[in-house]
Amino acid sequence: LMDALGHERFAVVGHDTGLIISYALAADHPDRVDRLAVVEVPGPLGVGPSPPLFGLPEPINNKLWHLAFNRVNDEMTEQLVRGREDIFFGYEFAIQGGQKGLPDEVQRYYFDLYSDPDVLRGSFGFYRALDTTLAQNAERKNRPLTMPVLAIGGAESWGEEVGNGIKPAADDVQSVVISSAGHWVAEQAPEEMLAALTEFLAPYREGGGDLR
Repeated sequence: LMDALGHERFAVVGHDTGLIISYALAADHPDRVDRLAVVEVPGPLGVGPSPPLFGLPEPINNKLWHLAFNRVNDEMTEQLVRGREDIFFGYEFAIQGGQKGLPDEVQRYYFDLYSDPDVLRGSFGFYRALDTTLAQNAERKNRPLTMPVLAIGGAESWGEEVGNGIKPAADDVQSVVISSAGHWVAEQAPEEMLAALTEFLAPYREGGGDLR
């Protein structure tokens, strides 16, 4: 995509699954990624130890149960969620959002988006590829990122753990915890997130880079 747009070097921001994808991009193409900002996941999967499957405290289990559910690879997941997108994704929005939650119109946007069967299947495809991702990240962590990395966490969600989770995979990590947000930082605290990103990316812009 960046080749097609004509950008040789660029900065990347990734939230949640986007954190895992953007980490892979930065690790595999360090000559292209100038700065990396990662948001609201405690590190790339496979870089640190995974939590146990059973015996998790209830609050953590409620936030992580979907990881195994989404990976079931016989279309059962789609069959259970299709037509009930508001129940499934509504629970995720609520349990991850902290006290502030997400506005109804934002939730409705995503409910409508995931009502497309292809979109729904694609969203689960990310989780179904997890075995491959874990194996790839086991190799990637042997090549720590050298570009500056900003880790952003919501105080009512992963907080400092975002920075702690990426540190084993990167040499230069800064952390910001946004007090007024849960997991959905961009929707819950857009001004605070934009301020953190602007400060982090400003040196890149001043150096002549394109912010994309």
